[in-house]
Amino acid sequence: MHSYDANGNPVYQVPYADSSKGLRDTTLRDVKKLGLYPSVTEILKILDKPGLNVWLQHRVLESALTLPRDPDESDESYIKRIMTDSQETSKIAAEKGVEIHRAIEKAFYLKGEEIPTEYMDLAFSVKKEIQKEIGTIVYSERSFSNVKLGYGGTIDLGNGSYLADIKTKEVLDTSKRLAWDEHIMQLSAYAHGIDLPDSCLVNIFVGWNGDIEFVYWNDPNEIERGWQMFRTAFRLWQLQKRYFPGRG
Repeated sequence: MHSYDANGNPVYQVPYADSSKGLRDTTLRDVKKLGLYPSVTEILKILDKPGLNVWLQHRVLESALTLPRDPDESDESYIKRIMTDSQETSKIAAEKGVEIHRAIEKAFYLKGEEIPTEYMDLAFSVKKEIQKEIGTIVYSERSFSNVKLGYGGTIDLGNGSYLADIKTKEVLDTSKRLAWDEHIMQLSAYAHGIDLPDSCLVNIFVGWNGDIEFVYWNDPNEIERGWQMFRTAFRLWQLQKRYFPGRG
């Protein structure tokens, strides 16, 4: 579970009770015990994501169409193989999206890490386009906690004017709507979380081939709507988890 301490440091893992075993992923129980703050993305997981659901359904259908059925195989066994195959395919795609996302962030602020060679050209091409569009980036992967509001997060990119979140897509189809309620909820939560609610908010969609599209949130009413939706979602999260960090 992605969470942060009061100083804005990520606490994604904690030590096992037996320290010789190393680290394990942080759980809700750990968050409560340590008084941590949930991430914005963790909070938004309580919401249904129609776009993601359709994408996952497509992966299942693709597996069903391409995976041959063994002779005399039962329906139950065949369905299980289809689901396993689609999950593996989805996992590989998700991991590649994360790798590309990280490569782009590293292009802005390396932190001593090298960008994988296969993503080097894409990452620096995207960096050039972003800085051409919104100016010099002051910070990348900025983590924070807002003790009063009770949550934390990590912002992809920002400067004195813009606060940006990057989304990678296997195929960037600009004929379709790219940005939805969950995107403005996330951005508005970040803006309030770092006490810069008047920042210009922008989603940056990047295709695996390097295509890029900027979606700006310019309507103050939509931004306020996004903020109120996030606050409502967070209240639901608190009630579901029986955990009430912060005073907001």
